[in-house]
Amino acid sequence: MKWYMVIAQVNGRDFLTKVQANSLMGAEHIILDRGVCGKHTYGVTACMAYDETTMKYDTFYMNAIKAETIDFGMLVEIIEKRNAEIIAKDKAEKRIEEIKKQMKQLQDEFETNKKILSL
Repeated sequence: MKWYMVIAQVNGRDFLTKVQANSLMGAEHIILDRGVCGKHTYGVTACMAYDETTMKYDTFYMNAIKAETIDFGMLVEIIEKRNAEIIAKDKAEKRIEEIKKQMKQLQDEFETNKKILSL
């Protein structure tokens, strides 16, 4: 196991944290796998891990300078909060569709009964 620096994007914000994993991809997935996949977005929208070799490149510096340095536990809390928001929005969207369908059925029933009364 090695330590990796990981830059993760959650809800449009970049966070820099440190995780221990077996590989670069493993480090990324420690964070990516905590995010949910919503209907329109993801809990974690981007993630890139760096080791002692890849941290030497400009890509790391350019991304790290824009990221907020954060403890892994705090990042997990932010991801969980974002996951809850995504789940709530997906449920609300589904419920709205159900209500629209019910309203259409009620409107049709209303019109049918209104015609019966006018006979």
